[in-house]
Amino acid sequence: MDRIEEAFISGFCRSSNETRTVACEYERQPDGSLKLTAFDCNYEACPNHAACLIWKEATERAEDL
Repeated sequence: MDRIEEAFISGFCRSSNETRTVACEYERQPDGSLKLTAFDCNYEACPNHAACLIWKEATERAEDL
């Protein structure tokens, strides 16, 4: 059974022009790495997604561990 881990990442959201906290869900893989499985934001439809520092931090967390 895979282990699910949650993280809450705060940062500035350009679209809403405010600080946001996004809930992220990661699944621990058999090799010990993390896979981002849920991101509590509509990243794909966001007009500022290319510059989103919250998304960047969430994906880097999965790559670093």
